[in-house]
Amino acid sequence: MEDPELKFLAVPPPPKTGSYTVFGRMWQVCDQLPTLAEQNITQLYPDGPIDRVAELKRLNHSVLFEFLELVDVLVKDPSQFSTCTERIRDVFVNIHHLINEYREHQAKETLKLMIQQQIDSKRQATERTLAKCKELEQTIEQLKREAADTKDEISTAVASEENQTDSTVQGNAEQHTQTQITQDGLAKILEAVQGLT
Repeated sequence: MEDPELKFLAVPPPPKTGSYTVFGRMWQVCDQLPTLAEQNITQLYPDGPIDRVAELKRLNHSVLFEFLELVDVLVKDPSQFSTCTERIRDVFVNIHHLINEYREHQAKETLKLMIQQQIDSKRQATERTLAKCKELEQTIEQLKREAADTKDEISTAVASEENQTDSTVQGNAEQHTQTQITQDGLAKILEAVQGLT
């Protein structure tokens, strides 16, 4: 926008690096899972490639063990419960961190599933459309055959009617001729009778 008064209406370009603020919270442009060290939390599993399922099971057992420790501390010395709750919190944060590392994979698999469902849905819709088209083509062919049959029936009926009309006209003509002959014959007979008298 060239007009300086309207410049504030221009949409700013999206940030490419750094962070941005939304509703008072800072967000990183490159959304990466922060490490436990960055969050000042003790990491309870080794660095590098690990069997995450085995580590999650081990951490799950640790939660149970730490909970039993908490119950024992609450029975013996309730003032020391905060250290147990901190350890339980650390174990849960480690479990969540391991699970969150699967989010990218989960998102990809969810996207694949959604795309596959859309493809399947579109295939089914296409198959239904093709079936309907085939059904309509069959209906059109049937209507064409019925129209041809009806045309033949009409042609036959018209020809029959014309023949009847011709027969009737010819019959009427013959009857008229016979009537004329009869009238002529009667006239001659009448003249002959009058001539005799």
